[in-house]
Amino acid sequence: MPQNGKAYLTVEEVAAYFGVNATTVYRLVKQGRLPAFKVGNQWRFSQNRLEEWVADRERIG
Repeated sequence: MPQNGKAYLTVEEVAAYFGVNATTVYRLVKQGRLPAFKVGNQWRFSQNRLEEWVADRERIG
């Protein structure tokens, strides 16, 4: 995950980290496959939750 001292990431930051388009991030959120929450009308992602999500996928995969 980006080590920029931020606890919460934007869609664009998550997309850049995973090397995908922002549209893919939105799709995964809509499907409930990526942990996220809204602040106003913008999605935010907990860096800790994403790291746990990735670790879970690595154990499964």
